[in-house]
Amino acid sequence: MTTVISIKSKDGIILASDSQGTSSKVKTTIKKVFKIKSHSGIGASGDSSQIELFVDELKQNLQNEIELESGFRTQMYSILANLHRIYNYNHSFLCGYSGARLFFTPVSLVAVKPKSGDSYLYRMGFGITGKNNEVSPYLYKVNNDYVSIGSGSTYARLVLTQQDRLYSTINRKLSDLSTENNVGIAAYAINEVKQLDLETGGKTQIAIVDRDGYRELSYDEQTKCHQMMTANLFSSLNEYFSSNDKTSKIIKYLFPYE
Repeated sequence: MTTVISIKSKDGIILASDSQGTSSKVKTTIKKVFKIKSHSGIGASGDSSQIELFVDELKQNLQNEIELESGFRTQMYSILANLHRIYNYNHSFLCGYSGARLFFTPVSLVAVKPKSGDSYLYRMGFGITGKNNEVSPYLYKVNNDYVSIGSGSTYARLVLTQQDRLYSTINRKLSDLSTENNVGIAAYAINEVKQLDLETGGKTQIAIVDRDGYRELSYDEQTKCHQMMTANLFSSLNEYFSSNDKTSKIIKYLFPYE
C-alpha cells in the first residue's frame, strides 16, 4: 500500500507520498504523484498497474484548461463512471456475478487550479456506498485543510492533527500558511509515517498545484522548505514562550486530556 497526503495552503495545494511498492513480496520504487494537465495533479493509492491505467485515462480525457469547478466535476465523474462500467460492471457480468464487484479500485486525491479562482481538492475512487451496499465510483470535495489515504493514512492524520493543533496555538490554520511552509510539513509527515507503517517507505514525493501550474519538487527543494518551515515556526513561537503564563497555555493546548 502507501501513504498519500494533501495539505491546502493560502496559495496552492501540496500532494505528497512515499515511493515504496510491493511486487511478489519484493519492495520496489514506484511513482505515486502524477501530473495530469498543466494545472492539475493527483496522488494515488492502490495497485500500481491500475494507477497507471487510471492516470493515462485522466491524461487523455480531462481538458487541459479547467474553466470552472463544476466543469471539472462533470468531466471527472464521467471518466470515473466509464472506468467503473468497463472494469467493474462489465467484468463482473462476464465473470457471472449478478451485480458489480470491485475489480478496479484505485483511490486518489486530486488537486486542480481552474483558470480563475482558488485551487481546490477532491478525493475520488471506487467503493461501496448506500444502504444497499452499491458498488460505484465516488467523487467529493475535501473541505478540511488536510487529508490522507493509503495504509499509513491513520498515522498521517495523527501527525497532521498535531501540526494543526500546534499552529492553532498561534491562531493560524494550515491553510493560512505559505505553500513552501506546508511542503515542509508534508515532508515531515510522510517521513514520520515511514517510521510507523511497514508499507510506507522509499523517497518522499512532493508536488505543488498553484497558479503557476503543477510542479514536482526535488529532494533539495523539499529540504529547503523543511528548513524554512522550522525557522518560521521558531520565529512565530518565540514570543509565545516569553512568559510562563503563555508557555503554560500552549503546553496545555498541545497536550489535551480530552
